[in-house]
Amino acid sequence: MSDSAGARLIGFRVGSAGAALPLGIVREVTERPRVVRVPGSHAFVSGVALHGGVALPVYDLKRFDPLWSGQPPPAPAGPVAESRHLIVCDWGEVALGLLGDRVDLVEETETEAGRADGAAVPCGVSDAYVKRVLHRDGEVIVLLDTDRLFASLGVPAAEPRGRRKPGEDDRAGG
Repeated sequence: MSDSAGARLIGFRVGSAGAALPLGIVREVTERPRVVRVPGSHAFVSGVALHGGVALPVYDLKRFDPLWSGQPPPAPAGPVAESRHLIVCDWGEVALGLLGDRVDLVEETETEAGRADGAAVPCGVSDAYVKRVLHRDGEVIVLLDTDRLFASLGVPAAEPRGRRKPGEDDRAGG
């Protein structure tokens, strides 16, 4: 999937901050399943959830301190304190889940895309994890840098798409 204008993204909320991921890595979005905490894991690892008969690691980006340039944004006011959706992502051969709210399909257009370029990202996300800043209906949405984010979470590296040389690991030369 290209990161160019016109790309389709999955937008979601992390607390009160708007975030987005490339649609190409999102397998599905479900209601939040039962998540079982794993003793001794980092605070940002919510635990594991049974998904399709497989244990899926689940991450809560609100609790991932390096993602935030200051304090994580507060959750929107309301009765539900926990995120309501699980965004299941494929990252190479690894599947993982991210917790989020208000999940929606976002179409990136040339007129709305920009980059922070050293300026503070308005929603409080650290610039190190931002690929692009989008504006939609008066709201700031950051396209997350999945390479950096997933590496920082401890997810094994995925083979970057389109960077493999012809014939590499392919004895047929394709």
